[in-house]
Amino acid sequence: MRISTSTLTSLLLVTAVAAAVPGISRRLPGSKHRPESQFDRLLQHHDRKGDLRAEILGMDSDTFKSLHKHLTLEEIAHKRGFRNIRAFRLALFGKLKGELRQRGWSSNRIDRYVAVRSSRLN
Repeated sequence: MRISTSTLTSLLLVTAVAAAVPGISRRLPGSKHRPESQFDRLLQHHDRKGDLRAEILGMDSDTFKSLHKHLTLEEIAHKRGFRNIRAFRLALFGKLKGELRQRGWSSNRIDRYVAVRSSRLN
């Protein structure tokens, strides 16, 4: 994966908060042109090529890009066997933690990072 460590930690933090607080990642009200949530826009920004999302969904990035032009991430995740978008986000959280572990982070360091930073967001 070719995402920087600082981006991975940011995505991990946002994913942890989105998974812990129900309703935080709802669609933006009154937005006709951008129906997705702020979380989805952040994920799309950092995962521009779709490699991370495609890997979690079990497909290649080109297939994911072509599907994402016509379907929402929630619809794609449901078709790929995820019960709901929260299950996809939990899988994303696990993938991000695994990637940080491969880069030398310990589980304690990851948990401490999420705990300290998420308290700043509340």
